[in-house]
Amino acid sequence: MNPSRWNLRAQSFAVPGASLLVALAATFAAAQVSPPPTPPPAIEPPAAPAVDQHGPTIKETYAKCFLIGMAGDVPGNYSDAEVGLIRENFGAVTPENCMKPAPVHPAEDTWRFERPDALVKWCQDNNLVVHGHALVWHAQTNPWFFEGGDKAVITRRLKDHITTLVGRYKGRIRSWDVVNEAINDRGDADTAKTENLRNSRWLQSLGPEFLGLAFQFAHEADPDAKLYYNDYGIEIGPKHASSMLLLERLIKDGAPIHGVGIQGHWSTATVPFDAMDRAIADYKSLGLKVSISELDVTIRGASGGQFGGRGGFGGRGGPVTPAAPGDLQAQAEAYGDCSRSSPSTRTRSSA
Repeated sequence: MNPSRWNLRAQSFAVPGASLLVALAATFAAAQVSPPPTPPPAIEPPAAPAVDQHGPTIKETYAKCFLIGMAGDVPGNYSDAEVGLIRENFGAVTPENCMKPAPVHPAEDTWRFERPDALVKWCQDNNLVVHGHALVWHAQTNPWFFEGGDKAVITRRLKDHITTLVGRYKGRIRSWDVVNEAINDRGDADTAKTENLRNSRWLQSLGPEFLGLAFQFAHEADPDAKLYYNDYGIEIGPKHASSMLLLERLIKDGAPIHGVGIQGHWSTATVPFDAMDRAIADYKSLGLKVSISELDVTIRGASGGQFGGRGGFGGRGGPVTPAAPGDLQAQAEAYGDCSRSSPSTRTRSSA
């Protein structure tokens, strides 16, 4: 089977039917009486195209190349059918929210391990790899980390957070997104010559060394875990150049970093295949593995899991229109073509 095309199995995503509400208004003159107009016939939404449910699953198709993963706080809030699909079609799970700083560590002396514990146990019981997400982030991080403004105290809090979380799952979580989205979104020819770090509370409190410290603390807590820097938009343009400078500096400083996660938030018209190939080659030249850590290819509209991103089909909260068969074919081909980008350097692809 040609691995550049995915055979989607056991994943029939039906578009909910939508009824068309037609409001008819009629104005009658005082001296004129006429029958109301005949309403137009109802418009039936297009039927969802048939899905081939035979053949190997996605994870089976790419088993010799890389893991196929999904993001979600399993098994809670998932139906039996949904967890069955996860078991059958995926080989790795990334917790969507439950291991981020605010949910798991809401106060300095408070931890919420119920959902992370359940996720790790469920994955172990079902032979799925866990990729932890995310130890250090500018978002979903409560203010208590930075209270007082003392650099030594904030550094201790950072170390305690990472040591406790990574240490709890030592040997059970294969890899971690240690630092998430530390590079600024806006960039140009000038910022491309710098790391262009986001002006986060971490940068303000600890300076650029917060990244190296985070990798150091994570490695000390679990020396066998593979450690990643994760970001979106780093495959192209000034942000890619800044990412190379950042990674080169971390490696030069001796940070135990093993890979880079590229968040693939694209649409069918904007998948940057050539840029991905070049970016993967660049990261490989630094001795790093590459993970397509998030992969969502929308049919219409902007894409993005990052804050402020707009979903497809006109954006979040906008009107929803069913996808035509041609749209779905283009989307399937885009997903399939993503597998062509240097599969030997990649370790994980999360849908």
